[in-house]
Amino acid sequence: MVKFLLFCFWSILTSRTLAFKPTVGQGDDPSMYTHESITLDGVDSAAAEYLTSTGQVNTSTATARDVVKGYFGSDTNGYQDYQARSKEFAAAVMRVYRTYRNDPDYTVNSERIAEADDLVQATRLEIDSILSQGPLDDSAMNPLIDKVGKCLMVIQSFYSNTNWVEMMVNGKESFLNFGTLNAFNVIVATSGTVTCRNCDDSLPNGCSNNLLVHDRLTSGYLYGQLHYQKPTANPFAVEGKCSHGGVNDAGRNTAATGGINKETPDWNWSPHAHLHNISGQTAVKATAAFFMDPAAGILRGVDQAVMTAIFKIKKKVSHVPAMGFVIDVTGSMANDIRSVKETLIKTLNTVIGTPNQPTKYVLSTFSDPANLTTVATTTDGNEMIRWIERLTVDGGGDCPEFAISGVLAAVRASDPFAVVYVATDADAKDDNMTSVAIQEANAKNITLKFILTGNCSGSAWRRRDVHFDANDDSHHRSVRSVFDDLAHSTGGDVYNVAHSEVTATLDHVLEKDFPSSEAIIDYFVLATSDPDTVNVTVDSEAAVLVITIKGPYSLAHASLALPNGTAESFSSKQATQYYSSHTITMSIQSPARGIWKLTRRVSSLWTVNVTASTYLDIDSQLKETDTFGISYVVDRNPIVGKNYTLQVLVSNLNSSSSSFRLHLLDDQGADLYSHPVDLVFSPSKITGYMPIVTPNKDFYVQLSGVDPNGFQFKRMSRKLTKPVGVDLFVPPILGNLDINVNHNITYTLSNLGSTDQTYTVSITDDKGRVQSPTSQQQTVPAGNSTTGYFQIASPTELEAVTYTISVKLSGTTSVLQSSRNSVMFAGAVCSSQVTQKCRQSYTGSNCTLYTWSATSVFSFDVSTYVNVTNVSVAIDPTNGKRLHVTGTCCQKDFTVNAKPSAGSGCVTSDGVVAADNEEVAAIPFVVTDAGSSGIQTNTSGPHRTSVPVPETKSNTGLIVGLVIGCSVGVVAMVTGVITYKVYKGKRNQVKMFKTEYPARQEMVVKPQFDHRSLEL
Repeated sequence: MVKFLLFCFWSILTSRTLAFKPTVGQGDDPSMYTHESITLDGVDSAAAEYLTSTGQVNTSTATARDVVKGYFGSDTNGYQDYQARSKEFAAAVMRVYRTYRNDPDYTVNSERIAEADDLVQATRLEIDSILSQGPLDDSAMNPLIDKVGKCLMVIQSFYSNTNWVEMMVNGKESFLNFGTLNAFNVIVATSGTVTCRNCDDSLPNGCSNNLLVHDRLTSGYLYGQLHYQKPTANPFAVEGKCSHGGVNDAGRNTAATGGINKETPDWNWSPHAHLHNISGQTAVKATAAFFMDPAAGILRGVDQAVMTAIFKIKKKVSHVPAMGFVIDVTGSMANDIRSVKETLIKTLNTVIGTPNQPTKYVLSTFSDPANLTTVATTTDGNEMIRWIERLTVDGGGDCPEFAISGVLAAVRASDPFAVVYVATDADAKDDNMTSVAIQEANAKNITLKFILTGNCSGSAWRRRDVHFDANDDSHHRSVRSVFDDLAHSTGGDVYNVAHSEVTATLDHVLEKDFPSSEAIIDYFVLATSDPDTVNVTVDSEAAVLVITIKGPYSLAHASLALPNGTAESFSSKQATQYYSSHTITMSIQSPARGIWKLTRRVSSLWTVNVTASTYLDIDSQLKETDTFGISYVVDRNPIVGKNYTLQVLVSNLNSSSSSFRLHLLDDQGADLYSHPVDLVFSPSKITGYMPIVTPNKDFYVQLSGVDPNGFQFKRMSRKLTKPVGVDLFVPPILGNLDINVNHNITYTLSNLGSTDQTYTVSITDDKGRVQSPTSQQQTVPAGNSTTGYFQIASPTELEAVTYTISVKLSGTTSVLQSSRNSVMFAGAVCSSQVTQKCRQSYTGSNCTLYTWSATSVFSFDVSTYVNVTNVSVAIDPTNGKRLHVTGTCCQKDFTVNAKPSAGSGCVTSDGVVAADNEEVAAIPFVVTDAGSSGIQTNTSGPHRTSVPVPETKSNTGLIVGLVIGCSVGVVAMVTGVITYKVYKGKRNQVKMFKTEYPARQEMVVKPQFDHRSLEL
């Protein structure tokens, strides 16, 4: 047991800045490029490119961020979902930085450029293997995000730490071959090559001309990194290997003194600070290209469903023609009905009076017999609320019910493109009408979604007596069969949940489907001893005000007064109030600006939530700064009493607003701390920073100020932050794990409190792959740390497993810290990239006169391979992981099956014919050799040098490569060999999203590509 082991571990990792800083900290230049900002900007560019290239947004002048925001429009919650996914990618990059920042293979220091390229290439193959498996669920998405973060950390560091930008000053060209499947074909300086002259890094621009090489790549050496050992030079030497540089580089004073890093705009940190903006812009471009480059991007060829999953870029349908609800009103639904009523009333109140409100509402109820089915329609959202409020349950007693009758009634009453939600705890007695319901729903493009809390087969969900033979197929099909058929056939979903989960599930489903611009204004608990009248702040940006009060026993127990003192009568459609289940919901459209007064008429405990339909909203995050000035976004619960920086991120705030303050509110809504804050308005974001010492209470973050019209505004973040006295660190596993082997998952647990504690550390996963024991007791003295590990194994190749390690005080149920990570189990992986495609016109009678070419890359050195007739395959003589493939335009695709000297192999395929609008080389290649076929063997060992691979002439899309794990020569999979899903998708034409840059300076020497060798 080592005291403060975790902090010692972090101090080792955070000894200096090694690339772009991970994030902006307090006191940093807010316009500085960081790994966080580069990733967020790069994702914006990639998403904008996708939206513009597929015609979903028609613009060529807006910035990438404007394109994405314009796509979401009034659906601010949808845009926040997209932003959250972007932040997941950024967080993954920052995790890699914090974990591997001392490894120059990740930071591209110490001239480890070829090794960094290998690292990215190998990880890209792993990413391709995930994308090849079909639909991306959470289990696949989590490791994909981690692996993307690994690649982007290295790619972005290439531009801050090598001399590529110096060679390309003002051109801002991304070196797309770096980390792609193309051969690495730029010369890297040899160990004996002098690369820099001494310079004085204490002066601005003192090192701007210290580079000696302009025709090959180099990078600086940073003292203390792995593989450091900067080649020694004579103490009086004025030239030598480049230093990384900066105040924390102890080696910057040995020849060559100074440095070349561009990671910040501060000369103290970066000797080449004058090139920081250019390197950052180039890294953004490279980040976007990593996703969307038509020839080398990881998303080339994927379809819209994959794009939606990766970027969370699905826009909710605005102006839904109809919003339909089908509700089982039999007796056993009593508790579920209460949950449904509460959720629907809350949801409708957030959209009524906004551009997001549906144009029609449908309410259908069903029971038993079928003649009890009812249906009603209205265009008035308030009338729909009154109907829902009056819902009651009755009857039942047997099972099943006439669910399809209720569904058909809603479908027939709904407008085209409606979404209809069904809530029941029974099977469908009238399942013989299923095909009719499907046919009629599809005829109107209506989507059906089901929330099921039981069935008639004796499930514990259902609380009524069951008088039904579940095995009698003549009467019904299973609940899964009928409702799954309806959902699957109409593009909907089925949610099987417990009664207690209805509210959360319906909340989630409605939030996914309907646009919303809801923001939290205020939240507080009103104890019986508190004053009965409280203020409700309404600013100029609030379109609809919604006040939800939990605790009253009737509408008469609460009243509301306008800013002018007039009592709100709730006598019009613009101002309504409803009571249900001890909850009053008040909704006011276009509320008067100013301070409203909410009064409690009868004493009871109240919980009040104030929201508004508004584009103005906030988010917040905590950052911690190490002793070297490097800030990190906190991705776990903060530690009580520790110093942090609170960052607030504001959306759509008018720059003429003023008097900003940040507040920490406890879980009752009371002020714990309040302090003025300066907000920085930039074209891309609005941010503010405030130092805090973490309180020993849970807290929300709130921003207040005065809008341009002089009215006070408030906005709260949604997250409740929970400070604790224990820390947990779980190192991520970024590489793939071998199958059928137990692997350790390690953790470090630190007791940062003042008393000894016994903790329960447990692990769970989504595939049942964690080995026993899955729980451990750890007694840790105050101020000390301990380590432990769990084990995980899988027999399945290409299986993604997400696991979570959590910490509780022994004997309690409250989780203090948790860490979720993902890992991929995989054997051989591979991918292909077509470098010269065939025109459609080349595939005719003269197809033998034209050729295509491709490169197949494997995760192993190829020993043998099998290819089809008339396709020529050759192992790269300098890199045994590469096969060069060529053939005539008489064929439309190719397949290559390769195997290492031991272990399983991999097969990869690709299409070779360009789409009609794709650009290809105009000059045909005359065939001189028909190629070879059959099993070929590699008799020469691979060398670590590169060979030329023709770059594609196309700037549009190509057909995605197929990645399948298999054995060499096996076409039909036999017992014991895993068969993988094949995922195909023809890519739409993609036009790179344009970013304008200054013209390249003519004096700059462009690097010369050596297609024969790569110096080592």
